[in-house]
Amino acid sequence: MIRWQRKGNERHPARTWMVRLGIVLIIMSGPYLVFGVLGWLPLETGVVTWNNVRIVSGVAIFGCLLAAVGYGNE
Repeated sequence: MIRWQRKGNERHPARTWMVRLGIVLIIMSGPYLVFGVLGWLPLETGVVTWNNVRIVSGVAIFGCLLAAVGYGNE
């Protein structure tokens, strides 16, 4: 069983990587989503254009959730 909380103020390395991965996903997909909605970057890759917006926004939301779970009760 993985201990997610260490003694003291230390965070488990898995939680640290969850926070880092979540923030990277937010940094990558957030601006791409904003620029795509503004029309500066292409969001559509073919016939299904609305689903591409959902995919990019889903990645951003997943990044937020990963970072939140990684931070825990800090």
